[in-house]
Amino acid sequence: MENERVITIHTVQGGKEHFGEYDHSTHLLDYLTRHTPFTLQAPCGGKGRCGKCKIQILSGTPSPVTDTERALLRPEELSAGIRLACLTRPETDLSISLEGEKKLEGNKSFLFSHPLPVDGSLRTLVLELVPPSLEDQRSDHSRLLSALATERLQVPIHLLPDLPQVVREGNWRITLISHKNQLLSILPGAALADPEARICGVAVDIGTTTVATYLFDLHTGEHIDTQSELNAQGVFGADVISRIQYALEGPDNLKRLQEKILTQIDTLIHKMASRTGIQSSRICLACIVGNPTMIHLALGLNPKYIAEAPFIPVTTEPLLALGRDFGLSLSSGGVVRFPPAVSAYVGSDILAGVVASGMAEAVIGGETVVSKTAPQARETGSKSLPALPSLLIDIGTNGEIVLATRDRFIACSTAAGPAFEGAQITCGVGGVAGAINRVFRTKTPGFSTILDAPPLGFSGAGVVDLLAILLDMGIVDETGRILTLEEAKRHDHPFAGWLVTYDEEPAFQLVPEEKSGTGMPILLTQQDIREIQLAKAAIAAGIRTLLNASSLSFSDIRALFLAGGFGNYLDPRSAARIGLIPKELQGKIQSIGNAAGMGASLALLSEKTFSLFQEVKERTTYIELSSSSEFQELYVEEMLFPT
Repeated sequence: MENERVITIHTVQGGKEHFGEYDHSTHLLDYLTRHTPFTLQAPCGGKGRCGKCKIQILSGTPSPVTDTERALLRPEELSAGIRLACLTRPETDLSISLEGEKKLEGNKSFLFSHPLPVDGSLRTLVLELVPPSLEDQRSDHSRLLSALATERLQVPIHLLPDLPQVVREGNWRITLISHKNQLLSILPGAALADPEARICGVAVDIGTTTVATYLFDLHTGEHIDTQSELNAQGVFGADVISRIQYALEGPDNLKRLQEKILTQIDTLIHKMASRTGIQSSRICLACIVGNPTMIHLALGLNPKYIAEAPFIPVTTEPLLALGRDFGLSLSSGGVVRFPPAVSAYVGSDILAGVVASGMAEAVIGGETVVSKTAPQARETGSKSLPALPSLLIDIGTNGEIVLATRDRFIACSTAAGPAFEGAQITCGVGGVAGAINRVFRTKTPGFSTILDAPPLGFSGAGVVDLLAILLDMGIVDETGRILTLEEAKRHDHPFAGWLVTYDEEPAFQLVPEEKSGTGMPILLTQQDIREIQLAKAAIAAGIRTLLNASSLSFSDIRALFLAGGFGNYLDPRSAARIGLIPKELQGKIQSIGNAAGMGASLALLSEKTFSLFQEVKERTTYIELSSSSEFQELYVEEMLFPT
C-alpha cells in the first residue's frame, strides 16, 4: 500500500548480513524465505505448531508476543528476545539474528578414502582445427564438424555460444568431453595435458532434512570434496507431506520450492569448486538421487498425487537433462542424470542404498563394479557381498525398508516422522556441531556432542540413547510414562535430581542452562517420548510386515544395514532397548553412513552401476502399508517399549 512506510530488515546468520525491505503482507518467516539467501528450519511449515523457527530480535520493535509463542517458548527465551518467525511481524526497522545450528562442512574423508571404480563411459578427444583465413572463411561450427567427420558425435546448439572463444583461446586445438556419444563440453587446448586439470562430476543426495554433494574426478574416481547443509526447503515444513501441501497452496509455490533446492545445490557446487580450484567448465556430469517428492520438487513436477491415494507420482523412470536448464554451474553441455524410483515413497535414494550396500549385486549377480564398495570390502578392495536374506533400513523423515531375499527385493515406506532427525523434539536439532549424539550412563548421565561443541540439543541418536537409559533405570515405563519428581523421591531414585516439570508434565533435564550452548536447559519431555514411540513403532511394524510377507523370521536375517546419518551414530543396544530394531537383530547391524550418497557416487562414475538401479527396480515388490491391516495391528503392538 502506498501509505505504508518502508521497513528495513537487517538479518544476520553465520557471520553474513542481509538488508532488505519488508513485504507488509507477510510474517518474518515468509519474508526470510522469499527475500534472503538464509536458511531457517520450520518443521511445521510455518503453521505455528513446532516452535522451531526461532529468531532473536537484536534491535527494533516487533509485533506483540502471541499466546502461541508463550506456549511454545520458555520465559527465559522470550526475555532474551527469542521469537517465532512464523508469528512475528516488524512494527519498526528490525535487526534479527538467525544464529543457531552450525552446519557441518563436508570434507574429503567424509565418504570414500580411496578412488571408486570408473568404467570408462566418459571419453575425451583432442582435435586440431584448421585455422581460418581469407581463403577459408568457413564458420567455427563447420570447422568443428569437419574435424569430427569420423566421430559419432553431434554438436548440440547450446555449445555454440562458447565455441568462438574456446577455439581461439586454445589456438584452434580443443578437447571434447563426451558421455555415451553425447557431447558434454568443449575445452580450449589439450585440456588433459595439464596434470592439475581434472574433468569432474558431482553426485547429489537430496534428503528431506539434509542435502549432500560429492565432487569426483571422472577419470580416476578420486573423491575430491564434499559439502552438506540442512535442506533449504525446511522452511516450508520438515516432511514431504507438508512440502507437498505448500506446493499446492499457491500458484507460485511449486516454483519457489524448486528454486530453493536448485539454488542450494548450485551454491554447494560453487563451494566445492572454489575450495578445490576446479572451474565449472570442467564439471561435466551430475547424478542426483532423492525420495520421489524431493526429485519432483527439483524437477518442478506437480507432487499432488503422491499425497493422495492411490499415491501416483508423475514419473519413476530414469531421466536425463541439461544442467543449464536447471541453473546448475556445470559445463555448458553438462548433463544431469536422475536414476529411477520404485514408487511414490521408495525413491532413487533407497535404490542407491541397495546398490551401495552390495545387496543389489548379491541378489542380481554378475560382475559389476559395485562389489568393491560393499561394506565388508570397502577397506580391502576385495570382493565380498552381504549374505542373504538381508535388510536395509533408512531411518529419516520417512522410514524406508528393503528386504533382499535370494532373487528379489520387497520394499515399504513408513511414516516415521522427523523425530529421529531432531524435529518435533522439544530440544531436538539436526546432525550439527553441538548436537548430543551419544548419552551414556556412569554414576550420572553423561553425553558427547558432534565435534565436541557446547551442547545445543539432541540428535535422534542422542534421544534414543537417553530413552534407553531411562527405560533401564525405571524412570520411563513400558507405556512411555515418565515418573514424576514426587514418585522418584518416594522411591529414593538416584536420577530423581534430573526430573523437572515442563508444560505441566514430568521431563528429564540432561543439561542445565549454565552448561548448555544455548543458555537454556536441554531436556527430554513427555511429549518427546510420545513422538519417539510413534516413530519407532512404525519402523518396527514395517520390518515385521516385510518378514511376514516373505515367510521369514528374525533368525533368518543375516545382515541389517542402517543407512543415513542417524544410523551412523545409533547405538545398536539402545535401538534394540527401545524396540526400534528387534533385539534378535542387534548383533547383525552394520551402519553404512550416507548410502544414498554412496550409491549416487557409484552411479555417477559407472554406467554399469547406473543401469543396476533399473534392474533393482524391476525386481522390487512394493507393499503399501497404509492399506495393510496387518501393519496397523503390528503398529499398535509395537507402541509399547520392551520390558
